[in-house]
Amino acid sequence: MQKTLCTLAVATILAAGTTQVVAESRKDLMMAVTGLTKHLDPMGQNANVNERISQNVLENLIFWDFENGGFKPGLAESWRMLDDTTMELTLRSGVMCHNGEDFTAEDVEIMFGPERFNGEAAPGWPIARSFLGIIESVKAIDPTTVHIKTRSPDPLLEHRLASWMGQVPCADAYREAANWESWGTAVVGTGPYRVAEVRPAELQRFEAFDGYWGGTPPLQSFTLKIVPEMANRVSGLLTGEFDMITEITPDQFDTIESSPDARVEGGPIRNIRVVLYDKSDPVLADPRIRRAMNMAIDRELIVKTLFGGKTTVPHGLQMKSFGDMFVEEHQPASFDPDAARKLIKETGYDGRAFTYRYVNDYYTAEVATAQVLQQMWKDVGLNVQLDMKESWDPITGKNPEPGRAVLNLSNAAYYPDPLGQLFRLYGKGGYVPTRNIWSNAEFDGLQDELLSLDHPTRKQAFARLLEIYEQDPPGTFLHVLPMFYGVRADVEWTAKDTAFMDFRPGKISTQ
Repeated sequence: MQKTLCTLAVATILAAGTTQVVAESRKDLMMAVTGLTKHLDPMGQNANVNERISQNVLENLIFWDFENGGFKPGLAESWRMLDDTTMELTLRSGVMCHNGEDFTAEDVEIMFGPERFNGEAAPGWPIARSFLGIIESVKAIDPTTVHIKTRSPDPLLEHRLASWMGQVPCADAYREAANWESWGTAVVGTGPYRVAEVRPAELQRFEAFDGYWGGTPPLQSFTLKIVPEMANRVSGLLTGEFDMITEITPDQFDTIESSPDARVEGGPIRNIRVVLYDKSDPVLADPRIRRAMNMAIDRELIVKTLFGGKTTVPHGLQMKSFGDMFVEEHQPASFDPDAARKLIKETGYDGRAFTYRYVNDYYTAEVATAQVLQQMWKDVGLNVQLDMKESWDPITGKNPEPGRAVLNLSNAAYYPDPLGQLFRLYGKGGYVPTRNIWSNAEFDGLQDELLSLDHPTRKQAFARLLEIYEQDPPGTFLHVLPMFYGVRADVEWTAKDTAFMDFRPGKISTQ
C-alpha cells in the first residue's frame, strides 16, 4: 500500500521514452453495448455488464486459465493450505496500483475485511456474501504473505478466489473515496487498464496503465458506449464507427459476415437464461401455477427460432462443466401444455392478470423471448401482461415497484459447481431470497452437505436441490445463454465462455 519512489521514478523514465511509440501503435477501441454497470466494483453490482470489464481493471489473487483450464498465479504467485480451513498466499512483488501505490498483503486484508466486505454492515456484503461468505477472516502476515481462514473446510476456495467477486481493489484509494457510490465510478486496481471517464447511462472509458506488472497493455484505451438499438450497433460496426458490438442475434449474422470488414465471435457461455417467479404474487403463491408455467414453455422452439439453434437447452439448472457433480438422472421440466392446463384447472385460477417485467435486450433477444413466453403461457390459459422497464431498479432494486410477478435473470456458473450457480443464487443469502422473490427452508438447510468434502454427500444434496427447484419453482431455465459479438476484421480477439471480455496482454491485438 505504500508508494515506492524508486519504482515510480523508473516507471516515469521508462514511460517518457516509450509512451509516444507505444501510443502510436495502440488502438483506441470503441465498443457499442446495450448497457453499462452502475458500479465498477464487483461487490457493487453483480451483472454481466460488470463482469465484462472485471480483470481488465481489478485482478484476482488466483487467475483462471481460460485456454487450458485450471488455476495459475495472479496477484499471488503461489498458495497452499496450512490446514483444512487456512490458505496461505504469497503475493508477487512489484505490483503497482493505478494510483502509484504498492499492492501488498494489507490491501488484501482490508478489501476482504469489514470495511468493504466481511460483515453485514459492509457495503459489499449483500452481493458478495453468497460468493465469499464462507471466509471468516483475512490477515496480512507480512507485506507479501496473506492468510485466508474459512468458517469450515471449503472444497471450492481456489475457485472463489479465482472468479467473480474475488477481485481485489487497492485499499488506499478505497479509503480515500467519498462514499461507496463514488467509489463505484472510480475504482482503483492493479489491472492493465484504469478508469478514465464515466458518464452514467452513456459511456465508460478505460485507458492503458503502463505501470502494469503483466506487460504492456495492448490497447491505448477502450470505450463502452450505450447503443440500445441493434440495427444501429450493426450499421456502426460495418461503417467502422465501432470496433466491436455486443448482444447480436443470429438473424444478424449474415449481414455482418457478408462484409469483408467484420465477423461474428462468441457462442454459449457458462450461464443459463432463466425467468424468476415472485412467490409473493397472489397468483404465483400456488406452486402448481409455477409448475404449469414451466411445462408450458417449448424451450427447443425458442432455441431454434430465436437463436438459430446456436445454443442448447440445459438439463435443468446445471451445467456439464460440473463434471462428476452433474446429475444425469435428474428429470427437469419438459414441454407438456396439456399437463399444464390440467394443473391450472386444479388451482381454480380465474384469469387474473399478472406482470412479466423485463428490459430492452439487456440479454440477447430478451424482448423477443418475453413475447414468445407470453404467448406460450396464454396458450395454456394464463393471463400474463408484459411490462418493459427502462432499467433494472423497478424490477430487482431494493424497492421494486409493486406488482412484480415474473422477471428475467441469468444464472452464471462462476465456478464449475452447484455452489457457483444454483445454491449461490437461490440459497440462503443469495440473490433471489435477499430480494424477497423466493425462499425455501429445506433448500437452505442443504448448505452444510454442499460444503462437505465427501463427494457422495455433496452430489446427493445437489440432486435434492434440483428436485426442490422443480417442485417449488423459483422460476425456470430457458436455454444456455449465448453472447455473440460483432468484431472488425482488424481486431484479433477471441470470445471466452464467460461474460469477461479479455483485453489483457496477449489476448487482443489490432492491425
